[in-house]
Amino acid sequence: MKGIKKILSMVLAIVCIIGLFPTAKVEASIVTVNGGYTTRANAYSWGTYSTTNTITVVLPETEEDFWVKFTLPKEKRVYARCSYNAENEGMYLEMRNSSNRILDEKYSPDDVLDMDTVIPFMAVACDNLTSSSQTYYIHVNRGTCEGTMYFSLSMNERIKTGRGVFSFSGTASNPGNSSISLSGVDSSVLTLNLANNTTIPPEAIVTSVNTSGTQSPSQGNVHHMVLPATESSTWYTSTVASASSGHYNIDVSDGFQAAQRWQFKYNALATAKSTMKNVKITLEWEYDIANTGYKSY
Repeated sequence: MKGIKKILSMVLAIVCIIGLFPTAKVEASIVTVNGGYTTRANAYSWGTYSTTNTITVVLPETEEDFWVKFTLPKEKRVYARCSYNAENEGMYLEMRNSSNRILDEKYSPDDVLDMDTVIPFMAVACDNLTSSSQTYYIHVNRGTCEGTMYFSLSMNERIKTGRGVFSFSGTASNPGNSSISLSGVDSSVLTLNLANNTTIPPEAIVTSVNTSGTQSPSQGNVHHMVLPATESSTWYTSTVASASSGHYNIDVSDGFQAAQRWQFKYNALATAKSTMKNVKITLEWEYDIANTGYKSY
């Protein structure tokens, strides 16, 4: 019976490996390591970070630990993924830096993800936000698990991108620039609350903002304006003059959350009154799947 369980564990490890790789033209590399790398000093060398290299580990029942080291290029945010099956309950996983400081750690079974699928796994995050490549270590300990262990390790990108188009309710109205001010006149304000919008990933950061709308009558010298109202009191004015669209100097460096309260108005130089309806905002964002349970949106 114990032999059958070991065979099933190995099969599950192979299934996990297959599940790690989406359809791609890059050929994956799978290496089997039969233990022997039990300390940080003699850690298995995985080389430079790659999303196509996987290690299948066979940890003998006489060994408690498996260590592997890898080089991560600058400005990379990644995660190590360790396959899991019920035979490995009690194991734990750590990510450490070159100073041996623990950056992330996960324990089974509490931290196992996708437990109800055929490819459950644990994940530990690693950020290299320095200006040069750095060495990091993955440490697997059997914990309370007994017998020979089988698991696979792979590396993946954490930062994903996405976009959404959202509609403002109501109509913005502009009284017209009757005083012929060179600064123009602002319209009334429309508000859109995206704070609880479930289509936006948790903690998604805005990388670009665009707006569109229909002005009646259509006028020249019109600028759309937006305000990330939850996080700022500064209105951003479109970089182009257009009655139908707006583009803004907002990018990831501003750190604005996509899921917040957004406001819209428009500025017009024309003396005639006008309205704008069908106002939409297009947000592009990036997000860290460490904040989403390692799921993509």
